[in-house]
Amino acid sequence: MGRLDAARAEAGLSMAAEIAVVVMSYGERPTLASALASLAAQIPHPEIVVVHSGPGEPERALAGAGISAQLIRSSTRLYPGAARNAGVDATTAPIVAFLADDCVARPNWIAARLAAHGAGAATVASALICHQPRNPIAMAAHLSLYVRRLPGAAPDLALRYGLSYQRALFDRYGRFRDDIEGGEDTDFNQRLSSAEAPAWRPDVQTIHHGPETLTAFLHDQYRRGQRMAASWAALGAHTAGDVAKNAVDRTGRIMRESLRFSAPEDRATVWAALPFIALGNLAYARGALRSRTDA
Repeated sequence: MGRLDAARAEAGLSMAAEIAVVVMSYGERPTLASALASLAAQIPHPEIVVVHSGPGEPERALAGAGISAQLIRSSTRLYPGAARNAGVDATTAPIVAFLADDCVARPNWIAARLAAHGAGAATVASALICHQPRNPIAMAAHLSLYVRRLPGAAPDLALRYGLSYQRALFDRYGRFRDDIEGGEDTDFNQRLSSAEAPAWRPDVQTIHHGPETLTAFLHDQYRRGQRMAASWAALGAHTAGDVAKNAVDRTGRIMRESLRFSAPEDRATVWAALPFIALGNLAYARGALRSRTDA
């Protein structure tokens, strides 16, 4: 019996969880153990399934976290949509959430989601926090992508991702696209009705582990630009040129919102991060443009 099951039994709780968490894992990522441990610490305890593709030994992370969870393995890489779908199909809880293996769920991650769903939300969006808030490059990497997912983001501007869903939505609208490298959640969310639009809950907070060095940051931005241009092209929405132009045009907006939405204690690091944000967006734009020749 794993730690989660033992805790339920000791508390006299039903073994049927209210929420399932699909942990999406690829390769040999050392942060998987931290992701699993963060879920093991949640109250109430979730149903957990790990969908792992590619190389690596996720069994060691499961054992280290003391978690009794289903493990789905694929020797070949699964795109995020395929991993999500496998997890949805393997779980039974009425609410389904997702956690990437480079993320950690902060305390209250489960309870706050369930409170929002209990209040009537069909989908619940979460905030994203930088794992090294005193490292200007790590902060630049985070803000470049997630400034509108900071806990302090204005609700009317907040990007509503990191969702948990009522399971019934997958019966109603089908599954995530499994043939694109990114944007599968955007595609699915566009099928939702206005009444099912995500509720913004900044108290549901996820710590994201991103690049920590300048080389890693610029490479990551370049690859993200490539992937995003390819994904938008697959969705028939935007050209590579559109994606590149948007990356450059949004630089000033990201800088302003970084100062506006960040916590006061992070403000000095944010100021130091601003030049790196500009460099990162240029790398992102270059990656988008190269996607046309690398396809």
